[in-house]
Amino acid sequence: MITRDNLTPTQWQAVRNTPHHVVIAVSASGGSPFDEMLERAAGLQGIVDAGNSTHPLVSEIAVSVHIMGAQDDIRRWYYTLEDQHRTPQSLQDKALETARHALEALGTHGTPDDLLHYGEFVLALANRVARAAREGDVMGIGGELVSANERGFIERLDQLIRERRDRPRQEPIEIPVT
Repeated sequence: MITRDNLTPTQWQAVRNTPHHVVIAVSASGGSPFDEMLERAAGLQGIVDAGNSTHPLVSEIAVSVHIMGAQDDIRRWYYTLEDQHRTPQSLQDKALETARHALEALGTHGTPDDLLHYGEFVLALANRVARAAREGDVMGIGGELVSANERGFIERLDQLIRERRDRPRQEPIEIPVT
């Protein structure tokens, strides 16, 4: 199984930051500020729960210093954006871009099991966030558990993960992450 030691610092950053980008991308897809708060709390709890994973790379993501490092990186990136670029679509695009870099690193240096564990973790996290709050409800009545925007993003993420998992292993290449 792959560990952090098998990755370059840039590759580790992509692997570590992707879950956080996914949480933000899903939670920003719709709903009220209260819904976003509930969804982000569920996402952070999902990342912390990864500490119980049997996969060493997934459990390392949950170490507090790595959680704080990822949040700092994302905060720094977000505040470099101009206001008109701080949109749900740009957050989703960044999450998919970072996921692509992370999956490439794991596909290059790891095994199919590494891709499977990481991909399942990221998808489960996205679904956990999406199901944390109903959107479009009035005082808890009506609405939908997973909005169309959330569903669309999760489907794109799932497709990205499946495409990378189905490709054969490649020789190592360095992919810069911003």
